Amino acid sequence: MVIKGYAHAVRLSRYLPFAVSELLRTDLSLLTQPTDYDSSWAAYLVEENGSPSYPDVLPTLLERQHPDGGWGSRVSHSHDRLLTTLAVVLLLARFGNRRRDKERQAVGEHYIWRVARELDHDGQATVGFELLLPALLERGKRMGSNLPYAHLRRYETARAKKLNLLPSERIFQSTTTALFSLEAFVDDIDLNDATSLLQQDGSMASSPSATAALLGQAADWRVRFPRSTGYLEDLLGRYDGGLPAMAPCGIFARAWVLHYLQHGRLLSGYESLLRPHYRYLREHLAAGGVGFSPHVFPDADDTAVTLFVLHNAGYDVDGSCLLQYERDDHFAVYPGELDPSISANLHILEALETLPAVARQRTREKVVGYVLGARQPGGYWEDKWHASVYYPTSQAVMALLPHAPGRMEVTLDWLLSTQHTDGSWGQYGPTVEETALSLLALLSYYRANRCVAQERLRLAARYLIANEMPFKDDYPELWIAKALYAPTFVIRSIVLAALGLYLDTFGDKGL
Repeated sequence: MVIKGYAHAVRLSRYLPFAVSELLRTDLSLLTQPTDYDSSWAAYLVEENGSPSYPDVLPTLLERQHPDGGWGSRVSHSHDRLLTTLAVVLLLARFGNRRRDKERQAVGEHYIWRVARELDHDGQATVGFELLLPALLERGKRMGSNLPYAHLRRYETARAKKLNLLPSERIFQSTTTALFSLEAFVDDIDLNDATSLLQQDGSMASSPSATAALLGQAADWRVRFPRSTGYLEDLLGRYDGGLPAMAPCGIFARAWVLHYLQHGRLLSGYESLLRPHYRYLREHLAAGGVGFSPHVFPDADDTAVTLFVLHNAGYDVDGSCLLQYERDDHFAVYPGELDPSISANLHILEALETLPAVARQRTREKVVGYVLGARQPGGYWEDKWHASVYYPTSQAVMALLPHAPGRMEVTLDWLLSTQHTDGSWGQYGPTVEETALSLLALLSYYRANRCVAQERLRLAARYLIANEMPFKDDYPELWIAKALYAPTFVIRSIVLAALGLYLDTFGDKGL
C-alpha cells in the first residue's frame, strides 16, 4: 500500500519518519483553524465613529452558514451550534443592513428554536456554556430578537450554581477560570479591574473572544489597549480574518503532540528536533503546574500530560502539584469545577510515577475506581474536553490496561462493534482522528497479549493511509472549548501515532 498525497509513492516505513520530523519542526504554539464563535466577537468591535473595525469578518461568517441555518462546527453538536449561531444572529441584528442579512438572521433564529430542544442529546456542554448562554440571551432580549427565552431559562439556574463556586466578590480582581469566558460578564464588569488581569501578550486568559469582548467596552480601545489590539490583529492576520478558540496554546499543543508520538513509538532518533520542545515544557513547568498557555492558570490536565511527557523522556520531574487537585473520589481539573474530566484523571494515572511514592497507591486506586465507575453501559466513556466518545475511550484503554487488564473486554467489544465496514470510526461520521484513536486503543490491547483480529486492525490502518494527506490543515472540529475546534497538530500526531504503533507491531507487510 502506498501513501496518497505525495508526488511519488512511499511506504509507511518511509513516510512516518518524514511526517514526524516535519511535525516536530512546526511552530506548535498556535492552532490553525478559526471558529465561527470566536470570530464573531471580532466583528462586534467598532471604531470611535461607530463603523466596524474589521468589516471583512461578517461577510466571511455569512459564507459559513450551514444549509440547516446554523453556524459552528461541521459536526452536529447542539451546544456548539446553538451558542455560535446565537452569537452570529445577534451580530446580524446589530450590523446586518441588507435584506439578505435579515433573511439569514431569521433563518438563524429559526434554527436556534429547533436546536434548543436537542441540547439534552449532547454528551457534554461546551466550556462556559452555562455562563455564556444566559448573557447572550439577555442581549438578544434587549435587541428584540425572536429567541426561545422561556425554554432556555433553566440555564439561569446553572449560571447561578457555577457562580457560587467562584469568588464572586473578587471575580475580576483575581485570576479565575471565569476570565476565559469574560464575554459573559461584559455588562457587569469594572473595566479597570478586568484590564488589570490582562496577560503579558495583551490577551484575556489566552481567549481571543474574551479579549475582543473586553476591548469592546472602551470606545478608545485601540489607544487604551495597544498590546491587546496587536494580539487580536496578529491573530486575524494569521487566521485569514478569523479568531481561534485559544491563543497561544504552546504548552497544550506540545504536550499532547509529544504524548501521542511517544505512544506511537515514534520519537527515537529525533533528539535535536525534540530538544527545543522539551526545553519549552521544562521552562514553563512551575511548582504549581502548567496551563494550556504559558500565561494562564495551571490545571491538572495540562500539568499531568507535561509531567508524563518529560518523565518518559528521562527528565526528573516532581508531580506533587497534582495532589492539590485531589478530591474525595476523583481529581479535578480546576478549582471550582462543576464536572470532572475522565481524560484528565487518566492522564494523572499515566503520570503516576512522578507523584510522591506515598501517594501513588492511593491515587491509582482512586483514579481507576472513578474511571471504571464512570464507564457508560455500552462500554465507552464521555469527556468534557472532546465531543467524541472515542477520545476518552481510547485514553482509558491505553491508561487502564496496566492497572485493570481484565476489565477492558466490554470496551473492546464496543470498539469492534462500532467500526464501519471501511475500517473507520466516527460518532458523527467517519473521521481519521476517531479512527486513529480507536486503532491506538485496539493496538494497545493487542500488544498486551489480548485477542484482537488482525484484519480489523489492518482495515483501520488502510483507512488512515488512504484518507490522511500529509500536512493536512482542515479537520472536523471535535475538541471542546467555548466552541468546538480542531487542534490540527495534535490530530496529526494522533494519526501518526496510530500508524506508528501499527508499523511497530506488524511492519509494512499486508498494507
